[in-house]
Amino acid sequence: MDGFNAVSRGVYIADNLEFLRALNDACVDLVCIDPPFAKNETFGKKNNRAKDPLKPPLSRAEKDNELRLLAEWGIRSTRDAERAKIVWPETAYKDIWSWEKDIHEDWVESLERDYPAIGNVINASRYTHSEGTAAYLCFMALRLIEIHRVLKPTGSLYLHCDHTTNSYLRLLVDAVFGKDNFRNDIIWSYQRWTGATKTFQRMHDTIFFYAKSDEATFNQLTEAYSKKSQHQGRRHSAFDASGKIQQVYTEDASRQKAMRDVWEISYLNSQARERTGYPTQKPVELAERVIASSSNPGDVVLDCFAGCAYTAVAAERLGRNWVACDLNPRAWTVFKRQFNKPSLALLTCDDQTTGQQVMADNPVVTIHGPGQLPVRTSPVRDDEPKAFELPERKFKVPASIIPEAEMLVELLKLSDYKAWCCGFANRRPDGAIVETTRNFHLDHIAPKSRKNTGTSNNIQNRAPLCPYHNIRKNNRRVGLAEYRQEIADAGELMVNTLGDLINLDWAQEQAMQIYGRAFARRNPPGD
Repeated sequence: MDGFNAVSRGVYIADNLEFLRALNDACVDLVCIDPPFAKNETFGKKNNRAKDPLKPPLSRAEKDNELRLLAEWGIRSTRDAERAKIVWPETAYKDIWSWEKDIHEDWVESLERDYPAIGNVINASRYTHSEGTAAYLCFMALRLIEIHRVLKPTGSLYLHCDHTTNSYLRLLVDAVFGKDNFRNDIIWSYQRWTGATKTFQRMHDTIFFYAKSDEATFNQLTEAYSKKSQHQGRRHSAFDASGKIQQVYTEDASRQKAMRDVWEISYLNSQARERTGYPTQKPVELAERVIASSSNPGDVVLDCFAGCAYTAVAAERLGRNWVACDLNPRAWTVFKRQFNKPSLALLTCDDQTTGQQVMADNPVVTIHGPGQLPVRTSPVRDDEPKAFELPERKFKVPASIIPEAEMLVELLKLSDYKAWCCGFANRRPDGAIVETTRNFHLDHIAPKSRKNTGTSNNIQNRAPLCPYHNIRKNNRRVGLAEYRQEIADAGELMVNTLGDLINLDWAQEQAMQIYGRAFARRNPPGD
């Protein structure tokens, strides 16, 4: 474990970006992750109320242990948890993404500046899928860059996803790891009960397999031939009556073939012994196949989306070192439960019969809080991609005073629903302008890179642009006034002259008044 600076068999409760940035260069042999899928839904909720999915339900003692542990870390409230960049213990899991709540705008600027290929993938997803997907990809991009850094040249990444965003994630990982390091898109095929649908039943997930380099470890796994194949039997050569050599197949059906990239592994049903209760849990057998193929005994396996512990359990069973990270302190409760299950036959269990209190009596697995991250000792190399100097996480930005959807409406009203860049408008066949926000996007008047106002996310620095010019302006990083002149010079105005566009000075004054009224509503006199 040369260079590995985390605690082996350690569970870190922290923002995994902070955790990854604390790891040394090239210290991990394998990364196996099951991140959020950007499914735009909340798991573990029913009728807008949190539902505890754990099986069995969370006990009072377990809840008390969680609170005690958080108190030891100085976390006694949801606000304390936010400051520590983790979540308060909860079983409801939100897989809904937005720019304002999940992404710092400086991150986007850093990606576009230092990793233009990644920036282009994110921007493309905004216009082909949704803003939420783009925010999710930005979240993932920051972590994939760090994952690539911490992997050894012999290491690999296995990234679990499904149809929701797998095509976008494939482009993103290509941009980070390089398309030549793509190895497989493995299909995990399963069956489960489902109701009537208007499509073919979706019964598979995708696992992207990328190598760090051509030196990556790979152990060939095998599987049985189909029962109908004559090749399933062992064969030997024999001479027939005419003296010709013939291949003779025996009844010994133990012969194996190289494993395919379609894996038939049963989905975890509600009664499965390894079930934790979380609806997104994956079977340990799935992780075991990944770990057996791309690591060797004693290697370090990392899971930085560790919620249900399935990767850690598989690594433990196969004799690997491992480290896990999760944002939610409840993951510790799940880890303790999983490592105490005799049915999982963990190598470290003292009592394989009862599996009682293994982690309490035998400190095989340790817990570490957000203030107990590893200390990175590896120097920054000259040839290393520029590291991110990320600003402090902002949970509320000034734009939250006026939601972006409301901003867009208010600003379009100022220009009679015409784009401020070129005069584009949605029109009916008779030429009348349709008062709709469709086909408009918000952008900045003064680029965010110009740190001259301190209110750069507020309405007075925002403008509705058409999608075509918004994409081009994002890549140019120029102010709107300059860009409008370029549009005019290129003959791309949808109006007769620049003078027919909204006056930006007047528009910013009106927007400032809108902001002032919104601020007054939020902060009435006497508050």
